[in-house]
Amino acid sequence: MVDWEKSQERFRAFWERQLVDRPVVQVYAPKRPGVPKGWWRILDESVWADPDRTVEEMRAFFDGIHFAGDAYPMWYPNLGPGVLTAFLGNRIHFDPEHDTSWQDHTVTDLSSWRPQFDHQNAYWQATLHLTERIAAAAPGRFIAGITDLGMGADLLAAVRGADGLCMDMMDCPDVVQARLSELRQLWQQCYQTLYDRLPAGNGSNCWLAAWAPGRTYPLQNDFSCMISPEMYREFFLEDLVAHCDWLDYAVYHLDGPGAVPHLDMLLEIPSLRAIQWTPGAGQPPMPYWLPMLRRIQAAGKGLFLYTGPQELDALMDGLRPEGVILNLWAGSPAEADALVDKVAAWGVKSC
Repeated sequence: MVDWEKSQERFRAFWERQLVDRPVVQVYAPKRPGVPKGWWRILDESVWADPDRTVEEMRAFFDGIHFAGDAYPMWYPNLGPGVLTAFLGNRIHFDPEHDTSWQDHTVTDLSSWRPQFDHQNAYWQATLHLTERIAAAAPGRFIAGITDLGMGADLLAAVRGADGLCMDMMDCPDVVQARLSELRQLWQQCYQTLYDRLPAGNGSNCWLAAWAPGRTYPLQNDFSCMISPEMYREFFLEDLVAHCDWLDYAVYHLDGPGAVPHLDMLLEIPSLRAIQWTPGAGQPPMPYWLPMLRRIQAAGKGLFLYTGPQELDALMDGLRPEGVILNLWAGSPAEADALVDKVAAWGVKSC
């Protein structure tokens, strides 16, 4: 890590929508062709019995990547999206060829289903063991993270199916609210158990490389693309606010145009510190969304943006540098360092 202490200062400033010397800019570049899969790799059953081999593979990945600016090596035990429902008995289907996984919709009646956590569940035990193994290998090498637990509506949709959850919201709204509350309690228990296993001074992150000195997590509700803002407010806002209040550094993963109608109410949440915007496949590039991004900044929220070198000029012209994280890949280490220097001038210009 290059000047990690200074990068930590910038991350702390990001969460407070302030500026140390420049925004957080994370630029990655391959040092050589053929770098192996990185922290996003899904860890299936073949890994659980021999995690040491995977640790060595991850070290090879880190050795092959140039981390520029505030980019840092990170690794979390990734069993796929929304793994909390697997801890409750849902089966994960792993597809190593395409590096993905999915779960079955196993619940046919939400009113008779109660989320029951089994401490001996194979997926939970694998997550615990991998978290501990990653944490042991992390100090001085990389930042250890929390698995992708999922959240609220997306967890219900994972076990019930999106269509089934839509029907439940009409037929038994009180049951939906009750299950959300029960899932949130289990979510907090799982998160805290995993967080307590991270190394001292590690801070935390998940799949989102937004390091924080305390508990952070990219909250989300991809199911929200199927419902109106009125239904979001009625069913899911209270759950989201409770998650934000519980975390130390809450960020929201706003995924695609279908989620944008809910943005105004998200910006009303005092304990939500930042928005990570993803336009999605087939959508206009990041500069197209500048009016919305400026609205997020005007509401006092930070911005985490995956972007590209060709978009930097427009973003630097259209946004304030305070409370911004820019995350991108470059073609070479020299290009990566030059991009960091370019963003550094943005910070100087605003001072």
